[in-house]
Amino acid sequence: MTALRRPLALTLILLLILACFFAPFLWIVSNSFKPQLGIFSDVTPISWRTFLPLEPVLDNYRSLFERTNILRALLNTAIVSVGQVTLTLILCAMAAYALTRIKFRGSQVVFVVILLTFLLPVEAMLVPLFQVVSGLGLANSLLGVMIPWIASPFGLFLLKQAFEELPRDLEDAARIDGAGHVRTFFSIILPNVKVPLLTLGLVTFLFSWNSFLWPLVIAQNPDIQLIQVAIAQQGSPTQLPNWGETFAGATVATLPLILLFLVLQKYFTQGMAMSGIKG
Repeated sequence: MTALRRPLALTLILLLILACFFAPFLWIVSNSFKPQLGIFSDVTPISWRTFLPLEPVLDNYRSLFERTNILRALLNTAIVSVGQVTLTLILCAMAAYALTRIKFRGSQVVFVVILLTFLLPVEAMLVPLFQVVSGLGLANSLLGVMIPWIASPFGLFLLKQAFEELPRDLEDAARIDGAGHVRTFFSIILPNVKVPLLTLGLVTFLFSWNSFLWPLVIAQNPDIQLIQVAIAQQGSPTQLPNWGETFAGATVATLPLILLFLVLQKYFTQGMAMSGIKG
């Protein structure tokens, strides 16, 4: 009996953990299909009615797409996220190659200094970042939203770990054949680190898609708002928030991330395992 109770207890614990993570999202989706009064009436006491709409309506979604610029915000967010992923992969891969394959004095010091920037809170960097980006004339532009974050210390650490685990035999053979650093980088290194590259791309995409504070500060033009800012700024200061519309916007903004993670989750897990990161 004891041997049977252990798997059952483990299953119950896992189900409880799953419920803790899944319940908030289920509550958001459920409220997106409820009218305003239904949202407040089902909040307390918590019951199955809180997580399931009895009479689902599509008014919140209809109002969201007709009254707000949600589609434009989704497009802006997709452009920024894809651009940031692309530039981050290029820059971090080249930096990781330089630190692992090109010997120069002080390489470890450079690496440590770059990693130390990872400890700086975003809030402490907002003012200097705003001044630099504005001085470059990139304020109120999608490029200004993505540029400050393409030099990722986490991305450099992840790819440096992956590059160091690659055997040097193929590179030595390529050099004997006359291959230089450029050919070795594109023909030997990158094809053998696809999983870490996909992992970094996924993490960067999630960070970019969910970013709120920096886009709110640097992008004041409503035409270049990102999805998180557009959702937060729905409604009018003189009126009560339309919570059903807000929940609908949160659902629309979350679905692409869930689909992307479901497709790439095995690469994400493998990449984290290869990098030696325990999470």
